[in-house]
Amino acid sequence: MANENEILQRLKAKVGLDMAKSSDFDTLSQAIIDATRENLSVNTLKRLFGFKTDKVVPRLSTMDIIAQYLGYPDYDSLIKDLGDDADISLFTPIDCLEVKQLEKGTQIRVSYDPNRVFFLTYLGECQFIVNDIEGSKNIRKGDLLTITQLAVGHRFVVAHVVRDGMDLGGYESAKFKGVKSVELIL
Repeated sequence: MANENEILQRLKAKVGLDMAKSSDFDTLSQAIIDATRENLSVNTLKRLFGFKTDKVVPRLSTMDIIAQYLGYPDYDSLIKDLGDDADISLFTPIDCLEVKQLEKGTQIRVSYDPNRVFFLTYLGECQFIVNDIEGSKNIRKGDLLTITQLAVGHRFVVAHVVRDGMDLGGYESAKFKGVKSVELIL
């Protein structure tokens, strides 16, 4: 990968492979199990290295396992050691996003099955505007959504949907599998 980030470089160096073929991911997965007694699937590792197109923001627990494999107690310790200038842009894990902590203008991407993707901009006061959407007939571009919390693995809950000045009420989706990913768009 061009401009490969620091964490991927360290993983490749530790396992001693280029991560260019499928068997490399089997080897890395087993090395992680041997070193940490934790399992990271081959598919998860392929996503992290960009070999699978269904890019998902990794969970914090996944990044903690990677940090442990690299010799750190947790992901936060690894990030501190890498420093502010390190390229870790691929790895911005979010399990739960507290909306009130966002700055106005922050853009996020929320996805869940089946093939629903929302691109939102935070306006303040727990309100988002829908910039773009894929796969949903109920929420539309330009809708204002009131959302207090977004959590991976939990329902996508909107307290109010306002369209053309009219409050359409609440909206709830991703009831069975929950939100698949929440990403900050930088």
